[in-house]
Amino acid sequence: MRETQNDLRYIKTENLIQSTFCDMLREMDYSQITIRGLTDRAMINRKTFYLHYDSLDDLLGRLQTDIYVQVLGLMSDIRLPRDLEKLVRIFFLFCTDRDDITEKIICSQGNFSIGQSPADYVMKSMFHYSAPEDSPAATAPFECNIIDAYLRGSIISIYSQWVADERKIPLERVIELTAWLVSQGINKLKLSD
Repeated sequence: MRETQNDLRYIKTENLIQSTFCDMLREMDYSQITIRGLTDRAMINRKTFYLHYDSLDDLLGRLQTDIYVQVLGLMSDIRLPRDLEKLVRIFFLFCTDRDDITEKIICSQGNFSIGQSPADYVMKSMFHYSAPEDSPAATAPFECNIIDAYLRGSIISIYSQWVADERKIPLERVIELTAWLVSQGINKLKLSD
């Protein structure tokens, strides 16, 4: 049975687990972190960890959710496809204006089922695809779900790849390229030789 989340000891332990996790994430990839390593470093019992989280993926998902909730607050007026470039710009600028650990949390991949991470639920709230009235998607809600999944996956994956490539492309160019690729697709892209 989990402790009450208002209990001061619970809050202090929660903060200790999260800060220890973030310290470890600064030093290594998410895939290298273990519960044993985290609990040893935080000097807590494994059972204590499990009072707060079901798994490392649960911890990562909660931290990602906290970040995406902040982004969501900046995107309340976004409507797609009209505001696609605005959405990409807000997301990229938000991510690049934060510290290095925020970036690592965003780019870390937990072992979540497709569309089932806690962050996916928050991210889905960001995207409000408004299909044109003459579009088949206007009357097919499950097609809108596919479009939402494509947008979430594409934008976050492109951001993660840009970070992995050490931001070799200027920020403005990657925002422009991301918005264009997501809206136009790769078939219209003219690659240089």
